[in-house]
Amino acid sequence: MDDHFHLCRFEFDFADVYWNPRLCTEHSRVIDLLRHGDVLYDIFAGVGPFAIPAARKGCTVIANDLNPHSYTWLNHNVTLNKVSDRVTTYNMDGREFIRKVMGETLVEHLADDRHVHICMNLPAHATEFLDAFVGLLSGRENLNKEVKNCHVKIHCYCFVRGVEGVTGAKQKVEEGLGRPVERDVQVSFVRNVAPNKDMMRASFNLSLNILCALDCSPAKRCKLEEEVQGTQVGVVGME
Repeated sequence: MDDHFHLCRFEFDFADVYWNPRLCTEHSRVIDLLRHGDVLYDIFAGVGPFAIPAARKGCTVIANDLNPHSYTWLNHNVTLNKVSDRVTTYNMDGREFIRKVMGETLVEHLADDRHVHICMNLPAHATEFLDAFVGLLSGRENLNKEVKNCHVKIHCYCFVRGVEGVTGAKQKVEEGLGRPVERDVQVSFVRNVAPNKDMMRASFNLSLNILCALDCSPAKRCKLEEEVQGTQVGVVGME
């Protein structure tokens, strides 16, 4: 496990924000996937359990949270851990953050051939925001000349029923996108939250085809289940 998480300090008021110490192992797992110089967009950042250790590892971090209390403590913890030079924070709705902030800055990072990770740690609703990535870069002139490689990976958390398992997590991702994921989805079990209710992380690469596509029509959405049958799902990591 990466030591960058364990070296961080976090301060907050439990009455105002959410914090689950059982997720520390999962935070470290994701930080292990990042390299110095990578870019992390943390859409539901909370008080910074992903954002701050990523910044300490040398990543450029763009962190957002809609909850004003979380946003206040996020900024406090950024200062506390002395990573203000590597973290930019926003207090916006997640969909607005994707469309405006990511839509305006993603190409710049891809043009520099940097690896981009997107963390979506809101398991009850995160997959509902995935459609905001469809066509995010559509209409950009000279995109093919600017971007030679598309290294964008999403880490999206969701809840599934125990019987649904990894297949249920992958289905939620593709329903959220409104189209099949073009490459394999790796689904990691995070923890059991209740009888017959598991938290999962679905990690997958986001292609330029999706980022530049038009949104799916209702007819295509109806055919989604038929289109994605037979696609393999990888299972990694058990807590």
